[in-house]
Amino acid sequence: MSSEKKNNDYLLEVEHLKQYFPVHQGFSTIPLKAVDDISFAIRPGETLGLVGESGCGKTTLLRIIAGFEFPDEGAVLFDDKNVVPLPPNKRQSNTVFQSYALFPHLSVYENVAFPLRLKKTDKKTIDEKVKEYLHLVQLDQHMYKKLNQLSGGQRQRVAIARALINEPKVLLLDEPLSALDAKLRANLLVDLDALHDKIGITFIYVTHDQSEALAVSDRIAVMNQGKVLQVGTPFE
Repeated sequence: MSSEKKNNDYLLEVEHLKQYFPVHQGFSTIPLKAVDDISFAIRPGETLGLVGESGCGKTTLLRIIAGFEFPDEGAVLFDDKNVVPLPPNKRQSNTVFQSYALFPHLSVYENVAFPLRLKKTDKKTIDEKVKEYLHLVQLDQHMYKKLNQLSGGQRQRVAIARALINEPKVLLLDEPLSALDAKLRANLLVDLDALHDKIGITFIYVTHDQSEALAVSDRIAVMNQGKVLQVGTPFE
């Protein structure tokens, strides 16, 4: 890691992360290594795919980067600053979940506006930003609809717009397409890749689907049993 840092400017670095979960066996408890001494670095604007089967630790790793979990050891550096002590809202990242995590009683517009309303942003700026990001995810015609009037793919676009409106440096995507059918998944995958190219922020994309990772990633980290086995380009 240290030799890489001399030659490259990294936006995000993960250094020797370890996370243990207690597992009860009979009358004793043993620590299970969910994340086992993981280190890697990501450049600005890069898409890194985290690939591995269920239970390999990829979602736990993403939650540590996002601030929803605290590691037992190691550091998460944004622009060389360790953010492990900081809560999620104080980091330079936002997360898109598999389950959308939207407010069903609010319109599309209000779901996307919510992060800016929390910041007490002025109404004019909120209106401009919401319309800008809904246009970005091709939902201009649906902004005043309720969520139950949308398809699964459209709801995930709302979640993406809401995550992007805070203008994070890193967008964390946790199996964002797994709840969709195959055709929707393929279409949204193309749109996600185009969206990344358009806005140029850094993506970390968690998936168990190798074809998804190969389609959108600049580099892929292959995980198994809490470890990163290899990091390389899709060609590698």
